[in-house]
Amino acid sequence: MTISNKLSKFVLVCGLAAASVGATSVMAKGDMHRGMNPQAGFLLSERGINKLQLTEAQQVQLKAIFAEQTTQMKALRGDKASMKDNRIAYKEKMNALLATHAFDENAARELIKARQEKGEQFALIKMKSEHAIWQVLNVEQRESYQEIKKQLRKKGHKKGLHRVDGERNKAERTHS
Repeated sequence: MTISNKLSKFVLVCGLAAASVGATSVMAKGDMHRGMNPQAGFLLSERGINKLQLTEAQQVQLKAIFAEQTTQMKALRGDKASMKDNRIAYKEKMNALLATHAFDENAARELIKARQEKGEQFALIKMKSEHAIWQVLNVEQRESYQEIKKQLRKKGHKKGLHRVDGERNKAERTHS
């Protein structure tokens, strides 16, 4: 084996090792926040703690707020089986509504109202959590957090990651 072959293999092995280490660290970081509220993911991350200079007491309070929010959201959602049953029931009601000869506007309104009420409950849980977070942060931290949220929103819009506007923008692009 020549020196150039040995060198090529060495460079290849080093490159693969570096790539696998980098990929492992990215996957590990991604798993750390999987299923977590993005807001919690940031505030409880090392970066968020450092940027906002959160105290240990504040970190404990924030963890408690997010744990409570998660518990309330899971209770409202139910388990996977009940979520699936609810989806099936909704589709059946929708199909029954569409299958009738004459459109039943009252039944349609009831179906829409039930769905909106659940959405309102989710929004209320989020707003209560946001209020509790606001009470934990001091004035300087609130200002910094607002700036960070603005930057993240802008970044999300540029990448098409913001859910509501991102979906709206995708729809506008396809219809144009």
